[in-house]
Amino acid sequence: MAALVALAGCSSDTAGRAAIDPETMGPTGSRTVTQGGAQDIGYFRSIVAAGDVPRPNTIEPVGFFAEHAVDLPPADCGDTVCLHANLAVAPGIDRESNWTMAFVAMNTPVDPRELERPETHVVLAIEDTTRTALVSENVTRLFRALTAELLAGDRVSVVRIGQNAQVLAEGLAPSDPALATAIGGLNGLDAQAALYDGLARAAQLTQGLEGFGGAHRVVLLTSGLADAGITDDMRIVGLGEALAREGTGVSVVGVGEGYRPELAAQISEGGGGSYYYAQDGDDLEEIFRLEGRTSLFPLATGFELVVTPSPGYRVGRIYGARRAWAEEAGAHLSSPVLMVGNRTGADDVEEGRRGGGGGLFVELIADADSGMGSGAPAFIVSGTWTDAQTGEAVEQSITVANGLAPGENPGGMFPHFADPLRGKAFMMLNMYLALRATSELYHGGSCPQALGIEPALLGTYEGWQAEYDDPDIDADWFLLTALNDNVQSRCGAVEPAPPNVPMSCFHD
Repeated sequence: MAALVALAGCSSDTAGRAAIDPETMGPTGSRTVTQGGAQDIGYFRSIVAAGDVPRPNTIEPVGFFAEHAVDLPPADCGDTVCLHANLAVAPGIDRESNWTMAFVAMNTPVDPRELERPETHVVLAIEDTTRTALVSENVTRLFRALTAELLAGDRVSVVRIGQNAQVLAEGLAPSDPALATAIGGLNGLDAQAALYDGLARAAQLTQGLEGFGGAHRVVLLTSGLADAGITDDMRIVGLGEALAREGTGVSVVGVGEGYRPELAAQISEGGGGSYYYAQDGDDLEEIFRLEGRTSLFPLATGFELVVTPSPGYRVGRIYGARRAWAEEAGAHLSSPVLMVGNRTGADDVEEGRRGGGGGLFVELIADADSGMGSGAPAFIVSGTWTDAQTGEAVEQSITVANGLAPGENPGGMFPHFADPLRGKAFMMLNMYLALRATSELYHGGSCPQALGIEPALLGTYEGWQAEYDDPDIDADWFLLTALNDNVQSRCGAVEPAPPNVPMSCFHD
C-alpha cells in the first residue's frame, strides 16, 4: 500500500454531528425498488483482483449501489411505489468548498414472497461464438442448474446467437429430453454475433406460446459485442425496453475475457432485469441457478422522475443511474418499467452485500449570494407513472429543505442531513466516487492524484466506521485499497498529491 502523507483530506474529529442512534437504522420491512441492471460490480472487482486498474466505464453505478443495504422510511404512501428524498451538505474534500447532494430512492410495501408465482417461460438468448466458449464448455451443467429450480408448469426456449439467430428449442418443459438435444447445438464456433436478431427472436418467442398463459422472462448471455446483422446500439436497447413495457424482464449475463460492458448494461437497465458478469463456469452455474429461482413482478410502467432545484441552486453532476440526464434546471430519470423480484430459497444478504440499495444522486451547486436563508427548500422531486396492476395514473411530489443557507457548510466537518437517520447513502456515494476517480485519474495520466484519493478519504472512512462499523463500507474500503495498490505498482515511486475531485469530507 502507498505510504500515507499529509494531504488536505479528512481526519477524525467528529464535532458538530447530529445525534444518530445506529439502532434506528435497521431494516423497515419495506423493499427498495431500483432500476433494472447490475446487481454488483463483479467485472470491476475481477479486474482489480487480477492486479490491473479497470477503466472508469467498468464500475457500474447501479451495480455498486445494489451491493449496499440502505434503509428508507416505511413505504406507507398508499401507492405500490413510494418516493423518498434526502439531502446532505458537507465540505468538499479540500475542506473549503461546498458539497450539496440530493438523493432520491424508491421502495414498495409489496412483498413479492406473498405474490403467487406464475408459471414462467424462460427464453435463453445465448451468444454462441468463440468469445463466449465458456457457455458451450459448461452447457450441460448450466441447464441442469436452471431446470432444477423450475417447476413442472414452466417452459424453456433457447435462441442461439451466432452469425445469425437460430431457435434451438421452443416452449419445452424443464424435464423434456428434447431440451438436452437442443443445447447440443451450442458449439462456440462462430466469430460474430447478430445480437439484435437474437434478441428479436427471443421477443417473438414471448408472444403467443401455445397452451401457456404465464409470465415470460428473457436471459441474454453476451460478450457485449454486436458485430453481425443490425449493430445499432439504440435499436438493440430499444428491443429490451419494448419487452419491459410488455412486462417481460430482460436479464443480461456478461461472458468472456474480452467482455465489453457498455451495451450489455444498457440492455439490462432498459429491460428491468438483472445484470451479471461471469468469470468462470462456477459463476455461470450459480447465475443459471439464481435465474431459475427468480420471479419478476411489474410495479409501475412509464416511470418519469424529475428533480427540480429551488432558488439558490442549480443542478450539477448526477450519479446512480445510466438512464438519467440533467440540465441546470433539473435532473430527469425515465424507465419503461419498475419491477420487484423474488427468489425461491433466497438467503439473507450476507455482510450487507447485494443489499438492493440505490437511487439517484443529484449534485446541487449552491449560490451563496442568492439571498436565500436557512430552512428554505433546496429541491423538489416529482414522479409520475402508471400502476402496473390497476392501470391508474400516479403522481407524487416531495419538497426537501436545507437547514443551512445555500453554500453554507455545517459547523464541524460532520455533514448536515435533511434526514439525519439515513445518511449512509451519501457515504456510499463517497466510496463510489473514490473508486471511479482513482481509475479516471490513473487512466488520464495523473498518478499522483490517483494515489492521493485513498489517503484523502482515510479520515472520512475511519470516522464513519467508528460510528457505524458498516460491513458495506468496509468492503468498499478493501476494494479501494486493493485498487490503490495496483495503481502504485504501475506508477512506481510517485508521491500522492491532493486530488481535485467532486467528493466530500465527512469528518475533520
